[in-house]
Amino acid sequence: MDLFPFIDTMFAKPAEFDKIRMYERGKHFFMINRFSAIKYPVQASYFNHIKIHPGQAVTFWKDNLGKMYNRTPKWMYVKTKKAREEKKKLAVSEETLKRYCEVHKISRRDLEEGLMFLGERFEKELKEFEALL
Repeated sequence: MDLFPFIDTMFAKPAEFDKIRMYERGKHFFMINRFSAIKYPVQASYFNHIKIHPGQAVTFWKDNLGKMYNRTPKWMYVKTKKAREEKKKLAVSEETLKRYCEVHKISRRDLEEGLMFLGERFEKELKEFEALL
């Protein structure tokens, strides 16, 4: 079960949560503890220091937070990092890039930085270089 459906189950479906194995609960301990540390930093810190069983700690958060909230609290939904975008595929061949590096006596890293900073201007230069070959 993914993290946010698991969190929804904690608050909205306690009977279903009780059927989830301790191992499965423990897999989400880090993030549940981290989210809970937003409002309850002292308790979350204690869990890190006393080396409590992760599944039992998640059960603690469910029991105690479930008494205060009927549904998932808004502060549980924090902004998370988005997946990185894939690198754009170049219109020139790998052989052209290697040859460009040899002729201009630059490393592959310098070539990548040129693409990153100069963008389309550098791509245009690479296409012109490929046409010369």
